[in-house]
Amino acid sequence: MYEWLLNLPEILQPINLLDITIIAVVVYKLIMMLKGTRAEQLVKGIVVLLVVSIISEYVGLIAVNWILIQLQQMLVIAIPILFAPELRKVLTNLGQKRLGNIFSRDNLNGNATVLVESLMGTMIANSAEKTGVLIAVQRQDSLLEYINTGIKLDSEVSTALLNNIFVVNTPLHDGAVIIKENRVAAAACYLPLTDSRTISKALGTRHRAAIGLTEQTDAVVVIVSEETGAMSIAQNGKLFHDLSRKDLYTLLSEALVVDEAKKTILGKWRMG
Repeated sequence: MYEWLLNLPEILQPINLLDITIIAVVVYKLIMMLKGTRAEQLVKGIVVLLVVSIISEYVGLIAVNWILIQLQQMLVIAIPILFAPELRKVLTNLGQKRLGNIFSRDNLNGNATVLVESLMGTMIANSAEKTGVLIAVQRQDSLLEYINTGIKLDSEVSTALLNNIFVVNTPLHDGAVIIKENRVAAAACYLPLTDSRTISKALGTRHRAAIGLTEQTDAVVVIVSEETGAMSIAQNGKLFHDLSRKDLYTLLSEALVVDEAKKTILGKWRMG
């Protein structure tokens, strides 16, 4: 019963502690990645199956144990098929814990100051008019898959262009604008919707699409609600909702602007 106490000195060796720590971190990260998704319920179901299987084997319920073993074997094949989006999210997030951040903050070419000024101008103008806006900015992870779903433009970023794209009842209004390397790559793009159940039902499709894209990539997405005019930003699967001008500027600059460019525009968007 107390054999583990005798083995405690061996367990507490540095290499074993490192081994345990790595496993604990990986399990924790997986739990956090799957939290709020369909896969979370699946994991709970698998845990229940394993517990019941162990109990049935210990008690001697041969038929029940055999059925549970067959279910476990079928799950090995079914899980990758049924939960491909969740698995993709997990693997993508693991790949994004980013070597790139060691060398540079973002993969943005050109003038980041112009980009932030254009986004701020567009958000403020459309917020006042309660016009829906959805703009994704590519960073290190490619958004080509989503660019190909829209109408390609390859135009310079400007507030005037972005405002014209989002004029209500125009062909490019619905869908997302994607900005790549400081150029408007495409408009009317389709973005993946999040499966998270923790999002408020008051938030619409634009917000769910913004969160969905940032769950799968390192993109930064800005949103204006056409119902309330609230300005929001999504990053790393998290939504920062109903922001002031100052808060929006702060989050955009932290995500997109190098320190030198921040000094140029720091004062301009502090009001509000």
